[in-house]
Amino acid sequence: MPFDVKRLALEGNSSIGIFAFATDTYAIFPISTKKMAIELCKETLQVTPITISLVHSKLLGLFATGNENGIIVPDVITFDELETLKKQLSDINVEVIHSKITAFGNTVTVGEKVALVHPEIERSAQSQIENALDVEVIPRKVMNNPLVGSIIYQNKNGFLAHPLVQDEEIRELEKLLNKQGDITTVNRGTPYPRPGIVGNNKGVLVGSDSTGPEMMRIFNVLSN
Repeated sequence: MPFDVKRLALEGNSSIGIFAFATDTYAIFPISTKKMAIELCKETLQVTPITISLVHSKLLGLFATGNENGIIVPDVITFDELETLKKQLSDINVEVIHSKITAFGNTVTVGEKVALVHPEIERSAQSQIENALDVEVIPRKVMNNPLVGSIIYQNKNGFLAHPLVQDEEIRELEKLLNKQGDITTVNRGTPYPRPGIVGNNKGVLVGSDSTGPEMMRIFNVLSN
């Protein structure tokens, strides 16, 4: 199937990346997600999402991130939530990360071989992430900002970055992540890509307020 980019709202909100997260092998959406959104995920990302809660909230994409090898969640997850996640994602690593930082969706960006993380994530937690996701962990700020998970969205084909990231830093990131990159906005000018995107290597869902030019840029970078 061809790579596709489709608009979506979750919980009546265009910041879909704070509510959901996806890879080629799994996707997690809030329990209250409507059937239409589930079907759009299956059609566009070619993966059937599970519906759960994390930390008694719908903000799954805020707390969790990962890749095809595993998913990382904060240690504020409840026992019941963790058991449900492990049961429904029985084929991948589900790792509880012990850190003072809990919003991994905002503070970690994960690729196939490299993850950039908030520099204040403890070394022990970095080791957990390395082992769970089978990646090299690199503590780094982007734009001198530690919220690398919000500033960058990536799949295997490329990465999208905040529009104020300078060309020189884009080139540095291309070397680190070993893929092409470009700047973009989502949702009609929102500068943080990741909170407006839920996607994988097969397709991308973008916030419902995203414009045609934004969707075209996202397609051009992530589909090649």
